[in-house]
Amino acid sequence: MSNIPEVRTFDLAPPKSGMRRRLARFSSARKATKRLRAEAATKEAEVPLPERKWGTGGRRGRHELYGLRDAAVQGISSTAHTSATAFPWVAGPSLGLDGVWIGHEEHGGGAFNFDPFSLYAQQRISGLSMLVFGTVGSGKSSLVKSLSIREVLAGRKLAVPSDLKGEWVPVIRALGGAVIRVAPGMKTRLNILDEGVRPRLNGQGEPMTDENWAQVVRQRRMTMLSTVVLILRGSKELDEHETFALEDSLGEAVDATEQEGREVTTPDVRRALDRLHKTQDTTEEMRRAADRLRLVLGRLESGDLAGMFDGPSTERLDGDLPAVGIDTSALRYSSPTASRIVSACCGAWMEAMISEDDGQRIVVYEEGWDSIANEADLKRMQTGWKLARHLGIFNVLILHKVDDLKTAGGEGSQMAAIADGLLAEADVKVIYRQDNAALQRTDEKLQLTDRERAMLRTLKKGRGLWRVKDSTFEVRNVLTAAEKPLLNTDQSLGTEQEETTDAQQPSRGWLAA
Repeated sequence: MSNIPEVRTFDLAPPKSGMRRRLARFSSARKATKRLRAEAATKEAEVPLPERKWGTGGRRGRHELYGLRDAAVQGISSTAHTSATAFPWVAGPSLGLDGVWIGHEEHGGGAFNFDPFSLYAQQRISGLSMLVFGTVGSGKSSLVKSLSIREVLAGRKLAVPSDLKGEWVPVIRALGGAVIRVAPGMKTRLNILDEGVRPRLNGQGEPMTDENWAQVVRQRRMTMLSTVVLILRGSKELDEHETFALEDSLGEAVDATEQEGREVTTPDVRRALDRLHKTQDTTEEMRRAADRLRLVLGRLESGDLAGMFDGPSTERLDGDLPAVGIDTSALRYSSPTASRIVSACCGAWMEAMISEDDGQRIVVYEEGWDSIANEADLKRMQTGWKLARHLGIFNVLILHKVDDLKTAGGEGSQMAAIADGLLAEADVKVIYRQDNAALQRTDEKLQLTDRERAMLRTLKKGRGLWRVKDSTFEVRNVLTAAEKPLLNTDQSLGTEQEETTDAQQPSRGWLAA
């Protein structure tokens, strides 16, 4: 008998004929369901709506809100994001909330805040410079002063290299800063050959070595001497003999004063040029070059310039102060040459006192038309434009109109090209009211849009067209009650500035007290 268990098999698949019958019954049921649903929908559509029982005002009852149809809707409730998306034409672009408060954007933008260093960090502007244009009395000076005040309150610093009208003196003193006054007959002296403040890093971001610093100081001194010579005699460039004579005499003067343990000054350089002129081994061309230079530099020791730049500095600017300035208003009746010399010397001396260790600083060039009228001064300003990011400074140049740039030189000249470069490199331009003649030139230079052109024709005092890179704003500069007395530039005329203070606007910052 076998021990293998019996295996049973089962056929699980139903007959084919039974499957067809089941599928047929399912299909018939599905069709019947669809037909019934369609008939029910048709019957519902044929049922009429109930008739209205109450009047148009609703049911008259205590809690029935009768008469709601007469209620007026006041405004539209919406979020800021929804409004900006649904109504993009109501509010224009915005610079955001970073920065100091300037005033109101007149086309729905609300409060207008501005801070150049923040905008540069966000890569919304590529340079740290600003040009301000406006006719006399349009409010451009008030804008720059209020901007500077509020930036100082935000932790920045302020420098005014040459205050030709003395308008910045009350502002700087109110900020707790220091003002140095320069004028003939005063005891104040500024040595234009001062070394200045030694920075921690050089232009390549490496530690500043003694050798690098000596080269920087020598170049700075040579540039200043060349500037003075160019202004005094009005020539374009130094020739090769004059350049060599000036460099050789500067080096000799520096070596001699270092051995004596004192600062080198312009009289030391003039005496070195005198010795070079009398040296027998010197060629005739070099003697004539040294003679011309020593006569020119002697101008700093006589006449209306005597006593201002011909000795060691009697004043020092403290880099830790919130604001510093040089008051040159006493020179307003001096000769144009003397004024330019003072402006160039003061600007170079102050720049020597500024380094990147000082922190971020606003540098204001008041009466910019005078600063760009001289080639040496203009080139020094161009250098400041290019070193702004390295030194952490924001340059502000104030002009009356775009045509002021033409004072730099004729069309196609090198000076005109430099002036146009200052305009092109300034990503922030503010334009106040312009007369018809100036407006046409402004349109050509800045390539205004139709909207910008229409704005400039209707601007009132205190309102300016701001162009920040590719964005345009019409901004009303609002002054606080405490700022207004400091910013009134028409005091000598016995007039008051136009009221630009909001009645409901509280005072801000330090001036609130």
